Amino acid sequence: MRLLLFALLLLPTLSCKKEITTIREVVPDNYIYGINGDTLYQSNVEKTKQKSSEQYLSILYANLFQSTIPPSDLAQLSELRLASGDKQLIDELVLNNYINGGGAIIPSDAEMRADIGQFIENTYIRFFLRLPSPYEVYELREMIESDLELTPELIYQGFALANEYQFY
Repeated sequence: MRLLLFALLLLPTLSCKKEITTIREVVPDNYIYGINGDTLYQSNVEKTKQKSSEQYLSILYANLFQSTIPPSDLAQLSELRLASGDKQLIDELVLNNYINGGGAIIPSDAEMRADIGQFIENTYIRFFLRLPSPYEVYELREMIESDLELTPELIYQGFALANEYQFY
């Protein structure tokens, strides 16, 4: 009798158990990308993938206006950029329209010249997602200090049209 009772108590621990596994499906389209959580690149060498038209336009808009581009504007501009044989020309036209159209968040000339080093660092992080090298800081500082006609708008245009800005 004791042996039978002992066997009945021991049976659940010796019986086979079904292993349950959970399968999670990861759908890349459901990722949410934030603007503020970006990690900085160490140099421009790490950027090996060219931005698509949609990426370029939406990132450009976000860099200038600090907000997301309206979907209808993105669709129209992306289609225009893809249809054009000269993407550089379209990029320049769109950029000039954004900067000269008002609403772009750009420091004033006085703010830039008050702390040139901080302006340079902020501009590199804003457009290239990296810190500038000492040589880049030196060269841009020299350009700003020696040319009173050089405005933050012109510097932003130069950064947005640079080859490095086309890659991530």
